[in-house]
Amino acid sequence: MRLIATLFIAGFAACAPAQDTPITVSAGGAPVLALRVPRGAKVATTGGHTAIQTPSLALHLWTVAGAKTPDDALPGVAGLIQSEFVNFKATATNTITISGAPARQLLGPGTEADDGDPGNAEVVLFGVGGRVFAACVHGELDQAAKERAAMLAVLQTARVPPN
Repeated sequence: MRLIATLFIAGFAACAPAQDTPITVSAGGAPVLALRVPRGAKVATTGGHTAIQTPSLALHLWTVAGAKTPDDALPGVAGLIQSEFVNFKATATNTITISGAPARQLLGPGTEADDGDPGNAEVVLFGVGGRVFAACVHGELDQAAKERAAMLAVLQTARVPPN
């Protein structure tokens, strides 16, 4: 019986989704956020924007300057994400938990910055190590909702980077 249980656990672990690649996000030349992303994710940083791309996720991250809490960042969300999604209007705001701390999730319509198509975005404002970050997924129709679980799985790994 123990052998069967051991094989079951080993098989389950092998089939579990692999979020096993650590990345570090920097701001002002210093590491400020550690995440684990799916194996094979493409990560690109341009200025204060980090993009994480997989076949099932296009996640965008920004450090929110001057904000001490996720609520402090609420008024500037539309401006913060405008390189990816413009005219964002939050129609729902929820309180969720990211890495054990309160976070704000905003959902709403707007326009994709790259092609001008109407769409929807989901933005999560969360804090780690005394800094506030904004994470965003977006797309036409219900694409943002389809990426929600993958985005939240990455965000739940958010930590202060090791020294």
